[in-house]
Amino acid sequence: MGTLRGLPFARSPASPLSAAALADLQRAVAEVNAGQWAKARSLAQRVLTVSPADPSALNVLGTVAMNTGGAEEAVDWFERALRGQPKNPFIHYNLGEAHRRAKAYTAAAGCFLRAAVLKPDFAEAHCAAGDAFRLLDRDVDAERCYRAALQRQPSSLAALNGYGLVLLQRGQPAQAAAKFAAGCGSVPPGHPIRSTLLTNLGLARLQTGQGLEGLTALAEAVEAAPGQAESWRRLASALRHTRVAPTSPGFRARLQQLFERPDINPRNLATAALAVLRQDREVDSLLETIRGAPGALADTLEACAGPASRLVSDPLFRTLLVNAPIPDTAVELLLVQLRADLLSRADWPPELLVEDLDLAVAVARQAFLGEYVLFAGADEQRRVDALIASLDRSDLGARPGDSIKIALVAAYRPLAASPLASHLQTLADPNLPDLLREQLAEPAEEARCRTQLPRLNPLSDPVSLAVQQQYEQNPYPRWTRCSVGEARAFHSAIRAALPELGAREVPMLDQPRVLIAGCGTGLETLRVANTYLGAAILAVDLSAASLGYAMRKAQEYGLSDIQHLQADILHLAELGESFDLIESFGVLHHMADPAGGLQILAGLLRPGGFLSIGLYSEIGRRAIVEARAHIARSGYADDPDGVRALRRALMLDGAPPALAGVMSPASDFWTLSDCRDLLFHVNEHRFTLLQVGSMLQAVGLEFLGVQFGHAVDQTRYRAEARGPGALRNLQRLHEYETRHPEVFGDTYRLWARPAGRSR
Repeated sequence: MGTLRGLPFARSPASPLSAAALADLQRAVAEVNAGQWAKARSLAQRVLTVSPADPSALNVLGTVAMNTGGAEEAVDWFERALRGQPKNPFIHYNLGEAHRRAKAYTAAAGCFLRAAVLKPDFAEAHCAAGDAFRLLDRDVDAERCYRAALQRQPSSLAALNGYGLVLLQRGQPAQAAAKFAAGCGSVPPGHPIRSTLLTNLGLARLQTGQGLEGLTALAEAVEAAPGQAESWRRLASALRHTRVAPTSPGFRARLQQLFERPDINPRNLATAALAVLRQDREVDSLLETIRGAPGALADTLEACAGPASRLVSDPLFRTLLVNAPIPDTAVELLLVQLRADLLSRADWPPELLVEDLDLAVAVARQAFLGEYVLFAGADEQRRVDALIASLDRSDLGARPGDSIKIALVAAYRPLAASPLASHLQTLADPNLPDLLREQLAEPAEEARCRTQLPRLNPLSDPVSLAVQQQYEQNPYPRWTRCSVGEARAFHSAIRAALPELGAREVPMLDQPRVLIAGCGTGLETLRVANTYLGAAILAVDLSAASLGYAMRKAQEYGLSDIQHLQADILHLAELGESFDLIESFGVLHHMADPAGGLQILAGLLRPGGFLSIGLYSEIGRRAIVEARAHIARSGYADDPDGVRALRRALMLDGAPPALAGVMSPASDFWTLSDCRDLLFHVNEHRFTLLQVGSMLQAVGLEFLGVQFGHAVDQTRYRAEARGPGALRNLQRLHEYETRHPEVFGDTYRLWARPAGRSR
């Protein structure tokens, strides 16, 4: 807040100011309104030397303090100002704002309401009171205040936005969208709230199922305020698994920028990039032709050489290649052919290979991202062996053409595991910096991290040992960047996840102790660290290879205080610790006895603690059950060659209708470790929500809710299952999933807490 409220010219007869002091006061006000805080402070203090209780000068000093980070100091100044002018509504408003900035929302609401009583047409005071009540989760009071503000000022942007947020929190996205749209319709260009209104409009429209309209609003929000990181994150989150994309000229550029941001997971952008690329009708036709006739790929590419060349040369396609596995059958088949074509030219004169270098590097990086899940025939493998033999020399990198040949090897085999690794360790090739970092430096750092990894005790359970072996071979999931946001206080973050939980049911914790039981490669760890402010995290996993990856990524993100430990859930009671929150996503269903593992985790919770777990859905995983049966009947081996062979057959021969969901862009079909975890896991259990409820009850846990796959799914459920407690009603949720099998995906994310226990 820059502009001063409570202008200084209602003088008290008992304390008249001299002309000089009055001039100083006028200048102080002007300096405040210009944001010149030091000058304003100096002038106001000079006035106080003449009139120590002057309310207007005190008001100036409060405003200065509030805008220079001293909210508590500002409270003192404004309270002193009110002693001289107790009925000044503007000073009450300023005091409320100081309390709000100090997060004393109850006190803030009281001050704003007093300002509104003193000046009934003070729309901003009514709106500010609504904001304070909304932050206190008092939505009825907030709605009343927003209505009062809009009665006095129907075009109040802040009131329209705040009222919309209340409606959105209540599960009324259509009504919320109407408020946000009204604000967007009247907000002038360049206004600071424009981006916020557009973001909220986009989120509300997504919840009503208006996907393209929602994405368009979120993209416009980014354009309105490109410096607001949260707007970019909201857009990226909304793009995850989308099959549509705005056609506006600026959206492609925004998408390119999203791929470059360190706080965005590029895998969330892959389907959006494909949707944009398919806006070229000839490219779309090419990919559809490949999908429909995969066995005629060579003929298709010859007939559609122009669109194929345009796609491969497209800067957005090149960006996608080096950032995320591409979840598309037609593109994968095209890449397999493209890689083979590049390899066939490896013996050409070096001067003819120069123009292929960037493409070869991009294909190699894509192959590495997919963990070499791309199929390669025996002839290609022999060519790669011969290429490696020709490069296995001490002067590797010194001869013309070496760069592209190294990239071609890297497109088929990980360099760190090849005979070339020793030659490449010290190679500084300006053409290959990212490739050498990803394939040599980073694996070496993971190996170093593993040497520092503490272990609780040796594994002994046979199933745990089998699961450990799988993840030592294929750490899961492989990832490059995670989506980073602003961490929230524990109380606020839990309330956001569990909106039906009362505010008093969640403890206020500055440093919650969190256990991640089964952290894998650290993606869940980063999510937790970026959700709960001040969290002290212990991240545990069976696999040393996964933990080495997790430790490297934690260091990369500057999270050196996270503890990592190699251990089995079966032994965690030996830690002698308890936790405010335990996260265990996608772990219990791989244990020999999931209920036994759940019992151990329940025993590690502090009174009033929370448990968030991921368990496979029997209903949502039907296609995967069919696929596993198909794998068993067909005899595909549980190894990289078996994974590649299965995928190749499904792509060329077509998947039976029952398996179509397995090849969805949203499924874990598109990398080697993902596909092995999805379809070839050594041990898995599945559950219905009713079975989950029984298991929770048996170990003394109370069910608190389940996360829907998309916001629109939750909106539709709440519209059907009206009444309090709908999100915690297992019977109704089970019936809804039975009618809508995709609503939770193939894995439930569930919340629970100790039954009948509180802090």
